[in-house]
Amino acid sequence: MKFETNHPVHTNIRITEGENAWSVNFDYNEGPSKGLAIVGMRPDRTHRIYVEARDRDGNVLYSPKLKYRTPPLPKDAAEIPKIEVDIRDAGKIEPGYTFFNPRRRLPDPRNRPPGFNLNKFNQSFGMLVAVDWQGEVVWYYRGDSRISDFKFIRNGNIVFITQDNRLVEIDLLGNIVKQWYAKGRPEGSGEGIPVDTLTFHHSVKELPNGRFLILGTDRRQIDNYYTSETDSGAPRKTQWVMGDEIVEFDRSGKVIWRWNAFDHLDPFRIGYQTFTGYWKRRGWPDTIDWTHANNVSYLEEDNAVLCNMRYQSAILKIDRNNGEIVWIAGEPTGWPEKLQGKLLKLEGSNEWFWHQHAPEITPDGTLLLFNNDNFRARPFERAAPPSEIRSHAAEYSIDDEKAKIIRQVWSSAGADEEILASWAMGSARVMPETGNVLAGLGFMFQQKDIENATWATRQQFVGGTRIREYTRLPETKLVWELTLSNIDPDSPIGWTLYGARRVKSLYNE
Repeated sequence: MKFETNHPVHTNIRITEGENAWSVNFDYNEGPSKGLAIVGMRPDRTHRIYVEARDRDGNVLYSPKLKYRTPPLPKDAAEIPKIEVDIRDAGKIEPGYTFFNPRRRLPDPRNRPPGFNLNKFNQSFGMLVAVDWQGEVVWYYRGDSRISDFKFIRNGNIVFITQDNRLVEIDLLGNIVKQWYAKGRPEGSGEGIPVDTLTFHHSVKELPNGRFLILGTDRRQIDNYYTSETDSGAPRKTQWVMGDEIVEFDRSGKVIWRWNAFDHLDPFRIGYQTFTGYWKRRGWPDTIDWTHANNVSYLEEDNAVLCNMRYQSAILKIDRNNGEIVWIAGEPTGWPEKLQGKLLKLEGSNEWFWHQHAPEITPDGTLLLFNNDNFRARPFERAAPPSEIRSHAAEYSIDDEKAKIIRQVWSSAGADEEILASWAMGSARVMPETGNVLAGLGFMFQQKDIENATWATRQQFVGGTRIREYTRLPETKLVWELTLSNIDPDSPIGWTLYGARRVKSLYNE
């Protein structure tokens, strides 16, 4: 919305479409002549808009009644998923809007038309969506590259990572404000600012000083490396191995700090899925996937970094002052002697997490994560099949870092009425007002496929996804659930998501 005034005004805009009403305030320094972003409207409805502009002397200007008809949502099954919400207990739901990033997906090619590019179809679609508590879309953004992590930053904009190794900053109207790209990416140079790393992937965090912490990679050639994760006696050969690095850079693209997994971990400690072609599909032929970090966050109080390495089934706390590993949470076998003293010991009868996602330190100081529970083993032990895994959110307490003791204090598993099996992606976040946990279930096997699926055939299944909200105290209870599916039941397209978060306001106030 734009209008002219002859001196600064405070603007209050009220919007309603009959069922919902809300207001937005813009301060004196947000000039209406430049445009005020009005978001949160429902699709395909007539909205009434009322504007009140007040100057510093108390003079008020009211607009005439304004009307705006929003366009409908896309109807193409390849452009947007069907969104359904099941409200179990409305009185216990965290208020706000749920943001997530739908990912469209066709399974591995079978009888595809000649020339059909499956990777391009899957990877060239990027979307962010916000829904209200009833599941109605109130905002969405459509991009040209698949989106992984996304965050609101302090200036009110949104940053997200794309499949083609960019970090993109947009405003609420979807305008690109700034973008950066990994200097060594397979796509080569492009629009934006280059940053010295091979890739951008999975996770980004804005630091208190305005810099960004992001996951990048380093690629090294290693002799006598494994060629199998199931046969320890398989012939070895020289392999290109991709390992993770954590990069901190400022808005000019200058790298301020870097941490490289090759300098601190044993590249011969492999995990399941090392040989699945993850980096080959992203432009790095003949490159295998060693650590597969998928989350990085900053612990301001300790000036430390928390890094999640999925294929290691391990979470690392790293001292940012000297780069040393403070502790390692995860299944303890196979670590070199120099790291044995860093391992946390699991107390009690609970089992370790496997191939987990999105660990975070909660306001209570606990460790929350989404446990995909994949494989439940390391090479070259027997892997649990998909039918045996039980994906869930889990919370752990680390009471004494020196004693290196960790214990599980909460899990969502007891509240689920059915088997949840997520073989990729996922998230878990504590919400501030209720303390509830919002879990994004990533890429799920459909119930009808779980018994027949194997890890070797997992790509052949369409899959699906959900977002679930659980209470933690005094009992664990499922209170809200969102399901993504196809708007056309005859379409073969499936929908998954990388993660989900709840925000109080679309304006990040």
